[in-house]
Amino acid sequence: MNQLAKNLKISCIACLFIGLAALVIGIVVGLRSVFDVDALATVACGLGSTPAGAQASRLANVPSNAKKVRAIALIALVACCAFLGVAVALGNPVPEQIGVLALAAFATLLMSFFSHKQVKELERV
Repeated sequence: MNQLAKNLKISCIACLFIGLAALVIGIVVGLRSVFDVDALATVACGLGSTPAGAQASRLANVPSNAKKVRAIALIALVACCAFLGVAVALGNPVPEQIGVLALAAFATLLMSFFSHKQVKELERV
């Protein structure tokens, strides 16, 4: 496994764990504030990032699956950015929520970047 494939795998696993953290933070904050819009957006982001990271990390073991990982990463990136925008615009999020939503968006952005680089490397060969 080359360094690019390792970076892709690490970013997929990071997306998985950040999604789990978003899920936990969304539930904890939601229980404190009777599930406001921002808590629901955080839970939804966690529910989207966790399976996306899990599926992508399984697919990242085979370099030829980089196109599938890229598609998953782009969908997760758009969803994370949308949930971050909803949480900030319609809710009153605590700093932990903003942080975990931004981290989820960043992890999916890294997943998208590394999968795109992997696809370009495979096309070049």
